[in-house]
Amino acid sequence: MSIVNLDENEQNQHQEIKETQDIQIDIITFDQHESLLDTYTYYIIKGKDKIGFFEVYRRYKDFISLRDILLIRWPGCFIPGIPGKKMFQGNDIKTASERLRFLKQFCNKMKLLPNLYYSQEFSQLFLRSKDKEIHKIFEQMQKPKTSELIQKYQLNFIELQGRDIDQTLDKKIEGFVEKLKNNQIQLKLAKKYIRDLYQSQELYNQSLEKIMIMHLPNYEKQFIQIYQNNQFDNLLFTNENIKKQLDTQYNQSVIFKRRNIDKLYEYIRQELKDIKAFHQSLKTKKEYEELKKKLEAKQLETQQELNNVNDGKNPNFLKNIFNKQTPEQLKSHLNIQIQTNQNELDNLQNLIDIMQAIIGFIEIERFQDIKFKFYSNLIKQVSELEQKLIDEQIQYWQYIELQSSNLINQLHLGPHKQFEKQQLNQVIEQKQEDKEYAEQNQSLQNENHNEIYQEQNNNQDINQQEYENEEENENIQQQQQEDEVEAEVNISQQEIDDENQ
Repeated sequence: MSIVNLDENEQNQHQEIKETQDIQIDIITFDQHESLLDTYTYYIIKGKDKIGFFEVYRRYKDFISLRDILLIRWPGCFIPGIPGKKMFQGNDIKTASERLRFLKQFCNKMKLLPNLYYSQEFSQLFLRSKDKEIHKIFEQMQKPKTSELIQKYQLNFIELQGRDIDQTLDKKIEGFVEKLKNNQIQLKLAKKYIRDLYQSQELYNQSLEKIMIMHLPNYEKQFIQIYQNNQFDNLLFTNENIKKQLDTQYNQSVIFKRRNIDKLYEYIRQELKDIKAFHQSLKTKKEYEELKKKLEAKQLETQQELNNVNDGKNPNFLKNIFNKQTPEQLKSHLNIQIQTNQNELDNLQNLIDIMQAIIGFIEIERFQDIKFKFYSNLIKQVSELEQKLIDEQIQYWQYIELQSSNLINQLHLGPHKQFEKQQLNQVIEQKQEDKEYAEQNQSLQNENHNEIYQEQNNNQDINQQEYENEEENENIQQQQQEDEVEAEVNISQQEIDDENQ
């Protein structure tokens, strides 16, 4: 059987809807609000898609309601899994942080499912509605009719056009389901092993931390210190400089507490949830198949009732009296009901075929592709973190090894060599002091020389100024003398003129 074909306009419309530009979506943080009765945690979702920017606050129950309505309104499609609320207890910061990681994965997977991402339920309501109780809106949404689902799927899964549904597809789905069952068993075993490894690593790191931070320093103070004449500088973990280096640069608490294996544990938990979610898509298809069987049985009963009426038999005589239906009216009613049931049966069969094609041609490949991408990114991330942690541990232990070697060298020096070393150190210190003293004297001499030079320059400036002042005074005196002589000459000439008169 082939999927119903679409006309060109519907293809263009679907292509426009399906084309997804770069989608950016992330849960950047969470915010907690306290009331008189409870504490509420809101997760801040922010991003951008081809419709535009969005930023909303959603509670964990909103995510649960979103997934429930997607299962109802997109039957047969894979909906990424979300851990149930029973897995997390309380609304404390630790619980909110754990939920945040799973919700981030959910949003990242939804980004890879364009049909679901740009659906009314997710893109329009969940990401853009300002209603802070969006879960109530989802709870009030009605289950779509079979004809509505067929029309929506024809628009959203254009790639199924002309694809044939046969036994080969059934075997493909059955084989993949069998693989999921085997993977589920293996993942549960891996989950147990990782949990055991995590607990063992936790115990090892806690014990090592106690030894390095508490027991060894106490041992040095109580015992080793006696053999070193109560000198803390000759010890390792009680030396203040070494201790400060270990506490700051190498941050012992981080080295002994960091766990990267828990990321694999979370991945397996999420993987098991997604396997369960894939089974849910198959379960939804089976529910429609059961609905079809029930309707077929009802159709047989209705057809048998019509045959009885046509044969003059009326087993539902009392029922017809109360309904006040004549035989002709009953025949008409039964014919309408048979036709209605047949239309619904045809729609159910068509929808089941479409769901079968969605699972076999789309969801299996898409599921495997998503798993490959997330697994590759996870292994890369864990590898980088482990390498970083190992590098920090190597530096930490190399530093301790270096300080231990210095301590051993000091312990291996005999009294005579220690005395020679002390004398050598004193000579070196004395030379260093002499060098510093000579540099200080040279600096002082340079400063005195500069002061004398400056003073001489100042004296020269003063002498020059005095010379210029003396020269100016001589000029003034000479001018005064010339003025006096000229005045005397003028007076003598005046006297001569007076006498002549």
